[in-house]
Amino acid sequence: MSRFKGEQSEDDIFASDGTTVHRLALRQSMANGVPMLVDAAGNDVHPWEMELLRWPPAAEPALRRGGYLVEQRWPMAELWCNCTD
Repeated sequence: MSRFKGEQSEDDIFASDGTTVHRLALRQSMANGVPMLVDAAGNDVHPWEMELLRWPPAAEPALRRGGYLVEQRWPMAELWCNCTD
């Protein structure tokens, strides 16, 4: 059973604010042309407000440019292991 209710398509973007799952749309910002997610009412959703749960692979480059998907790269010098040899 899916966590997402209603009709869905492969192009839907779903995000959670910690309590509710929202279906969002990807739009270009009128002010600066940066990709933005908007809710059903047309309100901008900032990257720090939601955690993305599902998105179409084709939207990934735009989501990265908009700051919604960030790569977490850990330098090898910072890796630490609490292991005993």
